[in-house]
Amino acid sequence: MKLGFKDYTIAILTALVILLTYMNWNGSDEPIEDVTIVTQDQSGSVTNDVEEVVKDTVTIEIEVPGNPLPAIKEIVVDSTYKAQYETAMKENDSLKAKNLFLESISLNTWKGTIVDDDDIRIDGSFRTRGTLLGYDIDYTIKGDTITYTPEVVTRFPKLSIVGGVKAHLPSVQGSQADPMVSAHIGIRGKKGNTFSVGYDSFKNVTFGYEWTIFRSKK
Repeated sequence: MKLGFKDYTIAILTALVILLTYMNWNGSDEPIEDVTIVTQDQSGSVTNDVEEVVKDTVTIEIEVPGNPLPAIKEIVVDSTYKAQYETAMKENDSLKAKNLFLESISLNTWKGTIVDDDDIRIDGSFRTRGTLLGYDIDYTIKGDTITYTPEVVTRFPKLSIVGGVKAHLPSVQGSQADPMVSAHIGIRGKKGNTFSVGYDSFKNVTFGYEWTIFRSKK
């Protein structure tokens, strides 16, 4: 049997369809690798003088058990309170001296935000004897290693031009129907749906519309 031009055309187009199918569907999927993010340690410090105070160093005598002589101890005091107390003692104002003493040993609680920046927020509270004069805090945000598997989402461009060829072969042996080849070109939207126009070897014009039924994440 002598093959004509039509037979060669069908054979070539059929081979192209098989080749394109193999190239697009027979390849192995590229594995999705985990992403690892390593964060470094971040250190910082906060210093705040809540109330300004002028300091003074004085010495006091303290009793030592088993020792007949007192020991000398240096302490740092608020010079303003010290001066007011000494004035009250000179004026023999026992009530004023008592109130100054009780005020200096009063118990208080301070609450507030210690650190609040782009990296961290630290809230704290302090119990004080007297008043809170200031605080000095060092902090470290420890580094960490985070590993996660990225999610792959298939997205189509807003508009794509697609094309293709098809070979129509008789499904029943001995059928009188002849093989047919058709080609089409179409427009695909961002949702993956495609509208196409085609033309076959029998000079038929075809119109089609395809929906994306299933979309794999990987």
